[in-house]
Amino acid sequence: MDLKFPGKTALITGASKGIGRAAAECLAQEGCNVILVSRTTVDLAAANESIARKADKVRIDTFAADLSDSHSVDRLAAEFLHVDILVNNAGAIPGGTLLDIDERTWRRAWDLKVFGYINMCRAFYALMKARGSGVSST
Repeated sequence: MDLKFPGKTALITGASKGIGRAAAECLAQEGCNVILVSRTTVDLAAANESIARKADKVRIDTFAADLSDSHSVDRLAAEFLHVDILVNNAGAIPGGTLLDIDERTWRRAWDLKVFGYINMCRAFYALMKARGSGVSST
């Protein structure tokens, strides 16, 4: 499928595993340069190596960060000014019953899954709007 992505740059959060990694692989195979973001450097390196073997002629950057911290979002937006596609995928809601999960755990999950997404959209939408192009997906 040709999605007309060659030369575009996609930033994918939660890109070292699961859905985020699969999205990064698909975008790279379509010719899209990818920026892989995750908390774990080792997992990012493994994802980078795997994607590089499957998709040639694309640039792959990695950025280890905890996106529940708004300062990490600011650093990411300052380093990657020309993102065409934002895929917000980081984080997972904790498993268990309502009574099993304490408030602190819920808040940590929501800091990433809600506020992290909001902060990413705010930062990268402003950059895309200033350039007059781009797409954000959550």
